[in-house]
Amino acid sequence: MQPLRTIPAASRVLPWAAGVVAACAIWAVLQTFVWLDQDRRNQAEHAMLQAEAATVRARLESSLNATLSMSLGLPTFVLTKPDFTEADLAPIAASLIRLQPAIRNVAIAPDNEISFVYPRKGNEKALGLRYLHTPNQREAVLRLMRELRPITAGPLELAQGGVGIINRIPIVFTRADGTSRYWGLASVMVDPRPIFEQAGLLDPHSGVRFALRGKDGLGARGAVFLGDAALFDKPDAVRMDITIPGGTWQLAASQAVPTERRGMGLQALLLLLAAGVGGLVGYSLSAHQRIRNMAMHDGLTGLANRHQFNLRGHDMFALAKRSGRPLTLLNIDVDDFKSVNDTFGHVAGDTVLIQVAHTLRDCFRETDLLARLGGDEFVVLLPDTSKGPALDALLDRLRNAVEVELPGSAPVRQGLSVGVAVCGAHTASLDSLMRQADEAMYLYKERAQQVRPAT
Repeated sequence: MQPLRTIPAASRVLPWAAGVVAACAIWAVLQTFVWLDQDRRNQAEHAMLQAEAATVRARLESSLNATLSMSLGLPTFVLTKPDFTEADLAPIAASLIRLQPAIRNVAIAPDNEISFVYPRKGNEKALGLRYLHTPNQREAVLRLMRELRPITAGPLELAQGGVGIINRIPIVFTRADGTSRYWGLASVMVDPRPIFEQAGLLDPHSGVRFALRGKDGLGARGAVFLGDAALFDKPDAVRMDITIPGGTWQLAASQAVPTERRGMGLQALLLLLAAGVGGLVGYSLSAHQRIRNMAMHDGLTGLANRHQFNLRGHDMFALAKRSGRPLTLLNIDVDDFKSVNDTFGHVAGDTVLIQVAHTLRDCFRETDLLARLGGDEFVVLLPDTSKGPALDALLDRLRNAVEVELPGSAPVRQGLSVGVAVCGAHTASLDSLMRQADEAMYLYKERAQQVRPAT
């Protein structure tokens, strides 16, 4: 038979439950530090991304507007010489292209039909193009006629091939009566690639990806014409408006390579660290519980030991004295225990003590304090119990309940000698009560020995 289990299952779980709580708390604290550090890093990276995007925007606005603004003198040329010829236009257009190589051609379109283009070579297909009959350019020209101010169109596919940005400037004559007459338009077609390269949008070694939208100067409502359209939907992307003649573009910027995140490796390390701390806490509490249990319980039977009996017994005695409630102490001794050890050995003696302890545990209430003081001596402190029929019935049941198994024999009844002491008004202390019970137990033994020969 195994010793009594002195630590309830629920109590044994508590240290490890505390370890789990500690592990969760440690993980939460460590995770908070990781999140705070990651947030700081994200903010710094976002600030750097904003600075990079702002630089690109400034370069793009400066280069694009400087290029397109050079064409603003063309309406003046037409107004001052309405009957100009292609030879008259050539030196002016050549001067514009020389000053700004990104300009691919210059065109004049009376009544919205291209009649003059420079240089002619390579742009022959543009001659005769009627804007209002060209679907991808019609809306931009109608807008120009409504607003009578420069409008930037594109980037768009050109009739003569390639992609270009077109800055169209309305040409308006003022009649003698002060009314205006729309004559047509002048346009400058710009190759956007050199401008994009100069701004840093096409740098393959840049750590930032860019995208542009706002075709025909429509800003966020316009189509994407450079880069990945998905950049505009990324929550961490930076978006900025770019002012161009007659409208705006919108720039989106995002990290080309996702910023290194503390991934599975760090999370595994945090979990291991938290689990280690939790395990240490659980083990420490469990070890403390075991040590405390060993200090308070008898190692063989699992009952309360002398130390625990003294601690709890003095409290129970003090409570009985204050409240005037009855308190009874039983001193129990195993009969002929020495002969069991001598005959069968100490292992058999230990087995008898364990079986006696089990029987005593079954006979008493949870509120009773049952302890083994040493050897074959047991004591029980019974609160709210006084002498009378109930106590006599308990003693009879106790003396008849103990059966033990000894090596080589069938189960036999084991005799117990019980001394009873009841706390009275003149009982000074628990020690006095224990002496009374001890004396009563020895008197019981003497009477039993006197009766035994006669039987």
